[in-house]
Amino acid sequence: MKPEQPRSRMNYEKISHREIEILPGSTPIHKALETMARISYESAKARGSEFLELLDAGSNQTNYSDFVHPNCQAVLDMDYVNERQCKTKVRKTDDGRYVFDAWSYAVNRGSPEVFLDRVKSALEENVQDFKTSTRSGRPRSASEKSSWIADLLDLVLEFLNLWT
Repeated sequence: MKPEQPRSRMNYEKISHREIEILPGSTPIHKALETMARISYESAKARGSEFLELLDAGSNQTNYSDFVHPNCQAVLDMDYVNERQCKTKVRKTDDGRYVFDAWSYAVNRGSPEVFLDRVKSALEENVQDFKTSTRSGRPRSASEKSSWIADLLDLVLEFLNLWT
């Protein structure tokens, strides 16, 4: 049997319906895991009302390396972060492989393959500002959210001043 050639870029391989192996290739594993954390956070929705979604921390305020634990078995462990349902977990096996919990992600978030393809694209293109689309289909930045909240609070204060 011929040994497998090393891969030049991050890839993945489905082990079962529950697990997908992350194949970092020449991509440093900490960079792949941080990118997974960033894409997971940015594509996750805040639980609850639209108002809570507008108040949650923006992606530029989040340090994704905080979720990467290279010396632990759970090298990436994101459950709920700033009210966003991330459900992104990667463990390191005893033989040094990195295994993504595809089942947990799929149950809570959707297709793990679509998510991993986004991660691959972000790594390949070295994308720093991945933005998710809002319901209207256009990206909404953190500054637009903050501006909207400030306008809403001004309106509420104006209304309260009329009644006092």
